[in-house]
Amino acid sequence: MMTVMVQDRVAPGSTPEATLAALVDCLGQDRFGPALAHFLHSLCGADHFAAFRMGRDELREVAASCVQPERTARHLVESYVRQGLWKSDPAMTEAQRCVVGPTPTIIHVDFSDRGYIDLRPRVYPHVRDRILLCGRAAGGAFGLSVLRADSHTPFADEAIERLGRAAELLVTMLAKHADVCQSRPNVALALTELPEIENCIVATSDLPRREAEVCARILYGLSSVGIALDLTVSEETIKTYRKRAYQRLAIGSERELLTWYLTRWGPWSAERCLTAAAALH
Repeated sequence: MMTVMVQDRVAPGSTPEATLAALVDCLGQDRFGPALAHFLHSLCGADHFAAFRMGRDELREVAASCVQPERTARHLVESYVRQGLWKSDPAMTEAQRCVVGPTPTIIHVDFSDRGYIDLRPRVYPHVRDRILLCGRAAGGAFGLSVLRADSHTPFADEAIERLGRAAELLVTMLAKHADVCQSRPNVALALTELPEIENCIVATSDLPRREAEVCARILYGLSSVGIALDLTVSEETIKTYRKRAYQRLAIGSERELLTWYLTRWGPWSAERCLTAAAALH
């Protein structure tokens, strides 16, 4: 495994202006992954990439895509993160050591390393060559795994040099994208995750616990009978809790309860995202 410390900053005009502009325009959006894949392909001939925010003992995906987005190996990326396979990756171990430095680092992976005997068929079954770029930005530490498919030759020296010159720019963009995404609440959770609803009501109101639980289940879509069965109390008791909760909140209907809840969920969820991001720094 060869480790090279990157000293050069990104030189103006070192990447096609239009491609870079398109990438910047996608920051914080779902289009960022395919745009970055296209940028890396034009920069160094990469076919796939996966980017991560690196914590002390945690790895979180930032983005991953193939030049042909429909061929992105989502299951491999998720296995690498969720099953903790990254912990046995020699390149990631080296990255954790190097990322404390002041400049980005490029690690050119040697798949003949004994550490890849089991890992390569599980995570990199059709990969010819891999480069792991790592570095720090205001948003924390980041790793960018850049891959070349089996059907192609390994990365050329010139391609690796171009990637090195763009290293600081890439780390900065990953940090910005990650921070924008983390500060943007996932609205899908607002009414589809009962614990999410309940925790928000408890944290943003003075309702007694039982009344909060009833309100959460109303928002979740349960009927009075369903709530009674879930909380193992009578239906009449549920109606009493609901009436008291509505009086405390100065509302009179489920619609008003929904409006009350959504005005509180956004700020509460955003604050949690920021706290989680800070914990990774």
